[in-house]
Amino acid sequence: MSNFDNEIQDNQIEVDLSINRQIFSFLQQGIDQINIFMGGIPPLRNDDLFEDGDNQIYFSLPRSLMRDRPSPREKPQNIQNYLQKRTDPIQNNQFDPKLPHIKVSQLRNMSAHHHYFINEFGLIDSQKNTNSVDILIGRQYRQNQDIVPNDIILPEDRVISRIHCKIIYNDYFRKQQVLDSIYAKTLELIKLPAQIKYKISQFLENPKIVQIQDLGSICGTYLRIFRQEPCVLKEGHKFSIGSDTFFNILLNHNLNPNLKDIDDEWYSIIKHLSSLKSTQKHEIHLSDLLNQISILEPLESIKRLSIKDLYTKLREYSIPILIVKFQGHGVYINRCINLFVGKTQTDTNDFFVGRGSENNIKISSNTISRKQCRIKYSQKLSAWIINDGYQDRDSANGTWISLQTTEQSEQKAESNLIELHHNDEIKISDSILKLELFQGTKQGFGNIINKFLRD
Repeated sequence: MSNFDNEIQDNQIEVDLSINRQIFSFLQQGIDQINIFMGGIPPLRNDDLFEDGDNQIYFSLPRSLMRDRPSPREKPQNIQNYLQKRTDPIQNNQFDPKLPHIKVSQLRNMSAHHHYFINEFGLIDSQKNTNSVDILIGRQYRQNQDIVPNDIILPEDRVISRIHCKIIYNDYFRKQQVLDSIYAKTLELIKLPAQIKYKISQFLENPKIVQIQDLGSICGTYLRIFRQEPCVLKEGHKFSIGSDTFFNILLNHNLNPNLKDIDDEWYSIIKHLSSLKSTQKHEIHLSDLLNQISILEPLESIKRLSIKDLYTKLREYSIPILIVKFQGHGVYINRCINLFVGKTQTDTNDFFVGRGSENNIKISSNTISRKQCRIKYSQKLSAWIINDGYQDRDSANGTWISLQTTEQSEQKAESNLIELHHNDEIKISDSILKLELFQGTKQGFGNIINKFLRD
């Protein structure tokens, strides 16, 4: 071998050593980077209910990547207010089912159903030792073993935040009457016996409510949409269906007879949106009263407008428009944005979302039902609405609306306060909580006497 060959070999060894050192250095530092990167991404699961078809294959994260540590997507300032340790322990271990109470049941992701009961003092037998008066829900808090901030502790799951959401219950147990100022003033002015005024005030009293709020969580908090109870859609609403499919409302324009009737410019906007390339293309779903788009080429003035400006233009017309963006598992990337056109005189026919090929929006996922949900414009409600499932059948895994708007979710900000109702279901990752409201059965002394006299 020549000296030149030896020199090349020596240089190659040095290069290899240099590369190996870089690789080892990268691997040494990379685990932490992978942890940080993966910490904000919900691991794909396959534990949803399947209607039919083969099981999808997902990878699972190694346990070494699932250590409990601060997530870069979880804002510390969101939870600091709930970590102040109380000086006196909570003593609330007497449950009386005859008194008003709230029942919370875990329906899923547990070996056995578990029930929690809330009375006017808080959660019965809560282990919480912090000052928060609300019912806090989250996974086990491990950063400080002396602090137990949560009343309801969910199964260990990296996408559930340590302090995920809270239930605000105090108003439900209030003793005093709360009236709108106009009602209170009117009752003061009218001359009626006190007993009659009291009966009227009971009828006019503001309802006693329970509310829920997401606290800037990682994966969000969702409420179930029911088949027979329409949910009115609003811009910024975010929804979850199946195991890992989402959609949000980009534009929500209701019928307004005072605005312009559709014209060539309107058709030109629709045509232009339907002819955009790739992920900006809008799939158009027209109502029966409208002819198919016959314009061959959009106006040049329309082509120069941005998507935002085109949406603004659509708001100038009387006809109802809804634009929805789908993303996640089973969504065709070039059909992710869908534009629905409503009718002006009657309800729009249902636009269906589901796994079946006959649907307006087809989602190729076994965790999506053949008829997952349906969207239409309702003349009665003067709004776009969504229902779960089909007319006589619920979807297998439900249709869920996020407490957070799209903007709040992106910023990991707290949601608005959302009112809860009897039998509402709350979804946090794979855990589902059912809420039931009970007014109690205990009677006052006067009612007991009246019942005795009647008997």
